[in-house]
Order: sequence, then structure tokens, then C-alpha cells
Amino acid sequence: MGQQQSTAAPTSSPAAEGSGESSGIGIKLFKFQQNAAGGQWDLYSANADTNFYDINEDSASKKKDWHLEIGSDIDLPVTDQFSVDAVGQRVTLAADTGAVYALKFPSTAAVQLFEQEYNSRLFENTFGVPFNAKNRDEKLGKDSILPVGGETAESREQWAEDMETDVRPVKEEVRRDRPAGQAGKEVHGVRLGAGDRSYLVRDKQIEVLKNVYGGVQSTGVSFDVTPPKGQQSFTPNKLMLMNRERRMNMLSPEGGQNLYHTDIETGKVVSEWSFKKDGVDAGMIDLANETRGAQLDDRDTFLGIGNKRIARWDMRAPEGVVQELSSPSVMTWDGGHDYKTNVAFNCMATSGDGYVVIGSDDGQIRLYGNKSLTRANTAIPGLGGPITAVDVTYDGKWVLATTKNYLMVVKTTYKDKGGKETNGFKSKMGARAPAPRLLRLKVEDQPLLQGAALRQGKFTWVTEAGRDERWIVASCGNHTVLWNFGQVKLAEPTTTSYGGLTTCTNYHLIKKQESVVDSVFVHDNYANSPGANDTSMVVVTKHQVWSLADDD
Repeated sequence: MGQQQSTAAPTSSPAAEGSGESSGIGIKLFKFQQNAAGGQWDLYSANADTNFYDINEDSASKKKDWHLEIGSDIDLPVTDQFSVDAVGQRVTLAADTGAVYALKFPSTAAVQLFEQEYNSRLFENTFGVPFNAKNRDEKLGKDSILPVGGETAESREQWAEDMETDVRPVKEEVRRDRPAGQAGKEVHGVRLGAGDRSYLVRDKQIEVLKNVYGGVQSTGVSFDVTPPKGQQSFTPNKLMLMNRERRMNMLSPEGGQNLYHTDIETGKVVSEWSFKKDGVDAGMIDLANETRGAQLDDRDTFLGIGNKRIARWDMRAPEGVVQELSSPSVMTWDGGHDYKTNVAFNCMATSGDGYVVIGSDDGQIRLYGNKSLTRANTAIPGLGGPITAVDVTYDGKWVLATTKNYLMVVKTTYKDKGGKETNGFKSKMGARAPAPRLLRLKVEDQPLLQGAALRQGKFTWVTEAGRDERWIVASCGNHTVLWNFGQVKLAEPTTTSYGGLTTCTNYHLIKKQESVVDSVFVHDNYANSPGANDTSMVVVTKHQVWSLADDD
């Protein structure tokens, strides 16, 4: 099924050219060459000079744009596409052309000095100001959870705290790959259920899937997405299951102004709503159930976000029945908050207790308690890139944020000044909290993935207390990427990247022949059962649906 353990081990490696402290004559440069076995590192220069320079140094009107010059013929923009292996005394970098290089330094001290300067230049490229204590506090926050100089021993201990009770054996491979139906019209998304059914969004249709151990199967049943009153059918922008998975909310594609409430059993839109607050349109760009398992309950309230708004909506008003109206009913605003400025919200998720996490285009991650949505108790600063998806574990202890080039995992629990454990949803999580960790693809895997962006990172799907999320998945081009969450928790800071953050680059790549639309873990009910395991998932490509599970 095209699975591989990232890039195959190279036949020659810059890390293999000596180890520990060295009084070598200079920096060696290697270039990664792909081949049938995966790839190898070839020596490019035995003595490579490096120099950081501002490409706009002759312009007084342009902001600085730092580049790294290696020798006389290699020029690389300073971006977050790099990783540092302090033990191997190596820095791996990606060029705009797709080429991948590695610098092998003569000593650990030399590679650490290079990393410090690279991160300083990257900070200025990202935020437009030089790196210093004042600018760092202004851009990232004075009491930021983002560390200076790498992760501390205390932070590592906090990450591994719960591993003593995490004793269930972990399966390391996904081996079985089977189509869940015939290829058909273009796929736009999938919404898995925890009960008997899941749903696939094809062009203006919802295809019904049957949940089975380890995945899904086609039922051959589908229904058109046709709103009432003779309006044209459409492809929904967002889907959300609710009311014990008997009903489905569909967000209209044109600005999210309307919501269509569908009876899944009949395949018909039974009510139509518009989002308004104080008589003004309040279009939504993302929806979420009030808790991680709320779609299994009989409740009529849910959450939504706009660019500068978080809202709780109530569907219990009887006026919403479309058969009795000539125009959509106005959804009842049931709480939330309007920001005065555009905070660029774009994605949200909820925990089992109703804690709310929101990601935004400026890279910030905001954590809200389950009592009030008027103010975020914690705002985690971004590293420059937009947050395109967020997820949170059932117990609220871990948050996952997706960006184009990396996933960020945040541990939300920490000890307050009195030594009592709390979390960032209840109170402000500052420097006492453990540093985040990054999940990245190896720089040398970038050519294989053709520069595709990481998308839609998710934890294992758990909807009850006492069960652990054990894996993290994301989509990237024609691949699904799978990380072992236990390994992330126990990772040592031997590999670092942006900001000196501990970076995890051990993963499984699962390849498909066409673009992967989404990769989603099946519900715990169908994963921990005969014929399946906790890596069981559904992978949706542009025209096909696949179930991935283990043979055991």
C-alpha cells in the first residue's frame, strides 16, 4: 500500500563523518540525491564557507530578507524548512528548487552557534524586527510558553509524566489497505460517525458509508444536497453530525451565511437557518459540537466561528421549520463574543468537557474554558504561519495545531504557583507550562512530497474518559503521515528546528496514487475491535475511499 518509514537510510550520511567534539578544518556540505532505494547523501564540498546576508541591504525602503550563502554557488532563503541534529553536528536545509543540503560542523559548539544565528535571522524574516529580548516579548509574549535556547529538563519531564500508566502495547505498522467502494465523482470531504454510518461528500451529493471494524464500506446509497423552495443543489462547505447522528448540519458555501439541517434517514433538508446577531449577518466559517462526543447526544446547541466572532447557537426555536416559512429562520444567538478587530479565526475543536481551542491566520492558538466564551484564558503565540486546523484530546490535556510546514503539539496541563495542577483552558498558561513540540517531515523527504502542505492534523478519535489517543495523522499531497503519540511524548531534544523546539521526525508515510483529501481515524468503537487496531483509519483521495487497518 505504499507505506514506508520516511526516507530510507542513506548509504552515506553527514552525521557519519565523525562525531563529538572535533577540531576539523571546516564545515562539510552534503547534497541529498534521490534514488530507487530512497536516497543518499553525497559530499558536495569538503570545506564550505557559510554567510548570512540581507538580500535587500542596498534598499532603504524594504525590510530585511535574510538568506544563507554556502560557498559561491548555493543561495538559500532563511525559512522554517530546516532541522538541527546537535548530536550528529548537522543542519539540514531545503532550497526553493527542491534541492536538499546538509552542513556537517566540526563540533557541537559550532552547530549550536549556527543554530542560534539561523533562528535569529528567521525571527527577523518572520516578524520584520531583529531578534532581541524586547522584540521577542512584543511578538511572542513576555510570559510565553515558547522557550529561548531549547527545551528544559523540567519541560521534558512534564511531557513524559503520564507515560507510566500508558502501558498498552503499541502497534507500529498499518499493513492492510482496501478500497471501501468504487471510484466515483470528485470527493470533497468525509464525516465519520461513531454509530453505524459515516458520510462522504461528493459533488452535490452525500454518499452513505457503513462503519465496520477497521474502516468503512460503501452502501450504494446517496442523496442529493437539495435545499427547499426550489434552490439549486450545492456542495456543502462544512458538515457536522448531531442529535445522536440522526441529523446533519451543512454550512452553505457562499460565506457560511445559511445552515441547512438535514434528516439523514430521509436525506431531506428539514430546516433552514441564517446566522445573524443584532440583525446583522454573522456568517460562520467553521462549526463544532459543544463537546467531543456531543454528536452522540440529543442536544440542539453547537458552536461556530467567524473571522472575528465565536458563538454558541441554539436550534430549538420552532420557527426554523422550513415548510412553514418563506425565508430562513434566524438562528438564536446563545452566547459568545465579538472582537473589535479581525482576529482571523479559521478553525476550532472541542474537548470532552467542552473546552474550546481556536486557530487563526496569524498563527495564534486560543484556549477557552467550558463556562464562558467571552475571553480566551490562554493565547499561544504563532511562529509566523497560519493555523489551518486544530484538534484536542478528549481529556483536554493536549492540543494539536496544523500549519503548512509542521504540526505543533501543546501540552495544556501545568503546575500553578502553588504547585497545583491546572490547564490552559482554565487559566493563563505561561512560562511554567512545558514547551510545545513540532512534528515535521524530514527535509530530505520534501522532494518526495513535492512541497505539498501538511493538512488537517488529528488525534485518534476517542469520546469517553479513560481512553488514550495514541496516534496523530495528517494529510500531505498524495500521502498520509502517521506519528506515534507516545514517541512524541518521550522524544529527546536531539532534533530541533524553529525556535529551538524539540522536533519529531519519526513517522510512517502511506502513499496513494492521487491527492489525499483527508485522513481520519475511525471511532474507538471500530478501532479497538477484532480485525482492527488503534491505527485504523479512513483515507479519502480525490475519487476513492480507502480503509486502512491491521491484519490481526
